[in-house]
Amino acid sequence: MSVQHAGRLLRTGWRFRTLLGALVAYLTLSYGAVLYLADWEAGLLPFSPFAAVGLFGALIANSTGVGGGVVFIPAFSLLRETGIMDVSPAQTVGISFVIQCFGMTTGAVTWINQFRDRNKQSPPAGRPRLLGLMIVIVAPLSLAGLWVTQYAIRPDPQLAFLLFKLFSIALGLALLLQMLVTRKRHTGRDHLAVSDFIALGLIGCVGGVATALFSVGVGELMALYLFLRRFPFDVCIASAVVVSAITVVAGAPFHLISGNVLFEVLVFAAPAVVLGGFLARRLAHWLGAFRLKVGAASWIIASSIVLIAISY
Repeated sequence: MSVQHAGRLLRTGWRFRTLLGALVAYLTLSYGAVLYLADWEAGLLPFSPFAAVGLFGALIANSTGVGGGVVFIPAFSLLRETGIMDVSPAQTVGISFVIQCFGMTTGAVTWINQFRDRNKQSPPAGRPRLLGLMIVIVAPLSLAGLWVTQYAIRPDPQLAFLLFKLFSIALGLALLLQMLVTRKRHTGRDHLAVSDFIALGLIGCVGGVATALFSVGVGELMALYLFLRRFPFDVCIASAVVVSAITVVAGAPFHLISGNVLFEVLVFAAPAVVLGGFLARRLAHWLGAFRLKVGAASWIIASSIVLIAISY
């Protein structure tokens, strides 16, 4: 798909309505499958708190672009390490993947809706093309890294986990330093330099591998990099959300086939993340660019530190 075609897709009303109809059908069929596969005889009430976790995770993920795994992985890891819930590391990642299939896809369509030139409040004309270009660069490489890691490579998860979280902390600190020390006005860069093409390509490859291992990675790295490069904040978030959605949907079948999904959790989490994905864009605009970037960086640093701490 060309960049021009991607930009036109974002602006064409009937194509968006088709996309919206496909989303509704996808969510309805997927949730129907969840209800069918859940073990109702075992009792589902103990899983009801995951509705709150799902809503919070979807709001964070779709308002900052970093991906729901930054909430779900720490939450499930903490439950496992404290003995509250018997869930393996593989199930932790698998559940996070499938939860994000509901929340990130909803958030992606909600953000894409903003980039249709419908009225005076829509983004400037060049931004849909910029968004489409970023997606076209990162998404294919992210999928390649994801599938190679899932089906061909068996890396040491502890070492990869540690390196990735340390890198996330470094990026988050860099963003905080830029925002809190320089306090420059957000200018809204409207084009990609050669260095951006290279960096986004690397982010796609590395982020896809990281997402395969932890259910989070490509959106986190993409959002932080674009924030650092001072692109328009709605383009930063929307591109990261769309690429994250594409990646988790493509990676979920691996975990479904492997039996890594607890459908009882999804009974409560799935509707909550759909609601969070729908509301997140409004939350992002209410917070504004500065508070949003500081909040995203702070959450990533904090969740990374917690994950490293509870793993040792």
